[in-house]
Amino acid sequence: MPEIEVSAEDVARLGGSLAEVSTFLRALGQATAVEPWAFGPGSAAGAVQAVLGNWERDRILLARRLDELASAAQNAGSAYLQVETDVAATLGGP
Repeated sequence: MPEIEVSAEDVARLGGSLAEVSTFLRALGQATAVEPWAFGPGSAAGAVQAVLGNWERDRILLARRLDELASAAQNAGSAYLQVETDVAATLGGP
């Protein structure tokens, strides 16, 4: 069975990366807004607005979830490091 080693720094770095992606998604803002008149008559404008509205909602939800994951990963990294420190101290290490 393969072994996977993960350090506290790796977990905290993952949290930082997730926060960066969330920041990027938030910065997109409504860059995807479209003027309905540009589609002329017909149902295309409404369909495009529905798709973009769904994208906007999903973008915001994803950014929120990434913030939550980032915070959890950063907290886990800190806790992981604390456990390693405590175990080392218990065993007489540095």
